[in-house]
Amino acid sequence: MRILTIAAVVVTAAASTSAFAADARLTDGQFVKASHCRGLASGAEAARFDSLLKAQRLGRSSHIRDRADSARSEGERLSRTDAAAAQAALTGECARFGA
Repeated sequence: MRILTIAAVVVTAAASTSAFAADARLTDGQFVKASHCRGLASGAEAARFDSLLKAQRLGRSSHIRDRADSARSEGERLSRTDAAAAQAALTGECARFGA
């Protein structure tokens, strides 16, 4: 019986570790880059970036949030002026965020 209890604890610990790894915290640089990508995105893709950024925003210092807001504005500006470059960035460097 004791072996079954230990096995259950080990399985639970392994499952919680993998769940924690799925919600890994972005570095400040990655957070700013994801904000830039949000500015480039539209529609459902933008909504996925919004949910990612909302989850990652907690605990960020104010200057990082300000940099992220500026990066988002730059992304929005790029998407208005050069749609081809914005689409290339979304499929290239922004794809790693999985949004």
